[in-house]
Amino acid sequence: MSLVCRGFENRNYAITTHQHTTTQQKGGAVYPLTINLFGRFQICYAEQAITGLQLRGAQELLSYLLLHRDRAYPRETLATLLWKEAEPTQARKYLRQALWQIQTVLRNVLGTAAKQLIMLDTDWVRVNGTDCLSLDVTVFESAFRTCQGTPVADLTDGQRENLEHAVQLYRGDLLEGWYQDWCLFERERLRDCYLTALGKLLSYCDVHGQVDRGLMHAESILRCDPAEEQAYYHMMHLQWTAGRRTQALRQYQRCKRVLSEELSVQPSERTQKLYEQIRSDPLDLAPANVPTLPSPSFAPQFDTEYLTDLMVYLKQLQAQLDDMEEQLKLHIRAVAVALKNKR
Repeated sequence: MSLVCRGFENRNYAITTHQHTTTQQKGGAVYPLTINLFGRFQICYAEQAITGLQLRGAQELLSYLLLHRDRAYPRETLATLLWKEAEPTQARKYLRQALWQIQTVLRNVLGTAAKQLIMLDTDWVRVNGTDCLSLDVTVFESAFRTCQGTPVADLTDGQRENLEHAVQLYRGDLLEGWYQDWCLFERERLRDCYLTALGKLLSYCDVHGQVDRGLMHAESILRCDPAEEQAYYHMMHLQWTAGRRTQALRQYQRCKRVLSEELSVQPSERTQKLYEQIRSDPLDLAPANVPTLPSPSFAPQFDTEYLTDLMVYLKQLQAQLDDMEEQLKLHIRAVAVALKNKR
């Protein structure tokens, strides 16, 4: 059932300040009521935190119902799941108290519409849609789904923006500090989605030469998973293409150390090949004893032996550059043919 969000009663409820605004969700819809489950649990009205859900059981119950908003649950199931260590009679009592507190808080904010949001009968409980509130997990999953199955090379600007919006919503792992089994499962699932979104954005930045943004996404990945080798690979490539050869080589050493410490493995052959390619970069192979010439006009000040060695080096460098140019032409032709075949 779709809920109409206009005309909510502004009853007495506790907020942290006296400012009253609305929350704008991506796409233009306005939601006075917002619930955040990424990071710490938070419920807000007009962007101001609401107090009233002091009972941890009430927070857990509301969070569980919102995360599983596609179905109804028997009261017995909820009581057993959320208060598994209590006696059945006591667990049912805790459930009634939690439902009463949720209804009270929502009624003070939404008025009569609260009855439509949380649907109750003698045996069943469910969240009846979330059309009148903004739930960060819902927005995150919706943005993520728009890009599922789309290769990085085929991402549209709109899909990339959706992924950027999704990762911005992920302010921390789901319900940080909670360690119930149902929460751990959902936390791992959403973290995988987050890392997948970041991985796509990182690859996109690498392909399009967006160095700083790409490095930012890579560091976000490594904060969640320090042993994610693909993040190091792209960081190496981004640093290298930006002319930061030393930093690129250091990322490889960082990758090698972390993989050894955490997984007792070496970097993959692909990462090692990139490392060797960067290490032997012909653009940075000048001998240490060869001074930089400010301009060709300064060359006569050096002796014949030095200039002979320098000429040999420069011809070798030119040959390497010519070889690289030929490889680039081959790659460009291959990509052009592939694009033509896709049309």
